[in-house]
Amino acid sequence: MNKDEALNKFIFMMEYRNLSSNTIHMYQWYLSKMFDFYQLEDVSILNISMAQNYVVHMKQTYAPASLNVIISAIRYFFDVVLETPLSRRQFPNILYDPVEITVFTDEQIHLLLDTNDVRLRAFLLLGLDAGLRVGEVARLKVSDIDSKNMLLSIHKSKRGKSRKVPLSNALLNALRKYWIVYKPDKNGYLFPSVRLNSKTPYINQKYINKLFRKHIKQFSFYVPSTRFHNLRDTYATLMLKNGCNIFTLKKLLGHSSFSSTSRYIKYDISDLTQAPVLSSLMEIE
Repeated sequence: MNKDEALNKFIFMMEYRNLSSNTIHMYQWYLSKMFDFYQLEDVSILNISMAQNYVVHMKQTYAPASLNVIISAIRYFFDVVLETPLSRRQFPNILYDPVEITVFTDEQIHLLLDTNDVRLRAFLLLGLDAGLRVGEVARLKVSDIDSKNMLLSIHKSKRGKSRKVPLSNALLNALRKYWIVYKPDKNGYLFPSVRLNSKTPYINQKYINKLFRKHIKQFSFYVPSTRFHNLRDTYATLMLKNGCNIFTLKKLLGHSSFSSTSRYIKYDISDLTQAPVLSSLMEIE
């Protein structure tokens, strides 16, 4: 099987499974890079040793989180295209300490939202007030806004999952102000592409990230690792701190497992100050 046939089958199987367009694009790109690395024409000669050596090579360039995406792409390719599944024991993920979560303070949130750019403010509130990922912001459609029931619909996001989240008055007002200025097509995407020859009809998420970084660089609390996803981190942490239970938060964030949601628990320490200590329980002085 040549590489073009293999990639076409790979894309078909990902679309069949309803993986998100972003996942399909990433997986296809990473596989193409591996084919180029080995200068493959016949991909049927790929084996586990070649896959492992390629990951070792990519460790020079990519962080562990990105390496695990590459590993997932290769593992899925071996499964659905080569029909020789790789177990996690044979081809395990890379172990690493997760990136620390950045949570903005109340003061920092007010500073971030103090902007006259109505589109940027809409982006910021979609992350802070609805917990959306940057890709979910980019792919929002006008029809996803349900002002009657005060809900936002997110369709086929990470791992093809869809969900609804509450639409606050503050966010609705920000979206209406954006609408007045930008007037998007009511039957199309809320944030259409800014490029005439774009491959997608909606705004590129890299463009949103670029705007966010440019905006936050003016503040003293900016650090190079700051990213748009920290708005979602802040949303999740503050939701827990203010009484939202982890089961509801899991649904709001669109997580597949509690392990993804539970990482936010350690950043809410409000209950720890009320916890008893051994010496007081046993009357030790």
